Amino acid sequence: MMNTEFDSILHEQIHEVVERQIRENEPKETEETLDKLMISGFSRHEAIHKIGAVVVEDLFDVLTSKEKYDKKRFINKLQRLK
Repeated sequence: MMNTEFDSILHEQIHEVVERQIRENEPKETEETLDKLMISGFSRHEAIHKIGAVVVEDLFDVLTSKEKYDKKRFINKLQRLK
């Protein structure tokens, strides 16, 4: 059975990571991707979720491979979002 309280907290935290990237313009490609997705017809919330999925994928990759965070790789993933 899923823990809905944990899911809700995790959901909020992923949103916050993406919002912080946008607010701090770091990396700038996060906001560029948000704009691109919204122009393509996604709502802001849907676009945040798509970007958040990249954040989670990248975090998972770093944690499971023990590789260092690669900003260039993260940006490339953002730029491939449609």
